[in-house]
Amino acid sequence: MKQYNEFKFSVIIPTMWYCDLIYPLLDNLTASKLVGEIILIDNNKSARPSKVVNTKKIRIVEQEQNIFVNPAWNLGVELSNYPNICISNDDLVWDVNVLPYILENLHLGIIGQSTSNYYDVEEKLSIKEIVNRPWGWGCCFWLSKTNWVEIPSKLKVACGDDWLIKYIHAWEITGLKLKTEPHPWSVSRTSSRREFSIMGEMDMEVFKTL
Repeated sequence: MKQYNEFKFSVIIPTMWYCDLIYPLLDNLTASKLVGEIILIDNNKSARPSKVVNTKKIRIVEQEQNIFVNPAWNLGVELSNYPNICISNDDLVWDVNVLPYILENLHLGIIGQSTSNYYDVEEKLSIKEIVNRPWGWGCCFWLSKTNWVEIPSKLKVACGDDWLIKYIHAWEITGLKLKTEPHPWSVSRTSSRREFSIMGEMDMEVFKTL
C-alpha cells in the first residue's frame, strides 16, 4: 500500500464557490485511483453548498475569511499527505486520465497547462519546456511535493505560478482535454473579478521586486 501511495496525488483546489464546474471536477477526481485526496480550501464558507461535504477523499479546509489563492496553495501543500501535487482551478474540468502520463514526466519538474488546451486543439499528449508562463498555465499544474517552493506571503492572487517557474524546471502539456465555461477566456472566474484583478496588478509589481 505504501508503494502504491507513492503514485497518488493530493489535489488542491481553492474555491469561493462561484462556478458550478466544481461539481463535475470533484466527481472526476474522486473517481480516479491516482487521486489520494482532494483538499478544498474554502475561502467563502457562507457560500458553500450543502451537497459538498467532507468525505473519505474530499477534505474541506474552512477559512474564517478569504486567505486568497497563493496562500491557499501554500496551505494545501502543507496539509497534503501524498508525494505528488496537483493544484487546480475550481472553474474547469480536466481529463483525469492524463495522470499516468503526468507521473511519467513529473521527474522533469513542474508541468502546467498549454494555452492550446483551452481551444480544443486536436493534439497528442506531449510536453514542452518553457521559460515564461503561457496564458492559462497556472489554472492547473502538477509537481512533486519535494519540489514545492513556498510562495511569498506578499503575493496574494497573482504571480504564484511565476514564482514557481522561477525556481522549478517548467514544462507545458498539450493535448489535454478541458471543459471550461462558454469561452476559454472565462477561466479564472474568481481572480478576474474586479477586486481581485486590482490586487493582481499590485502582485505583479511586487513580483518584480522579489
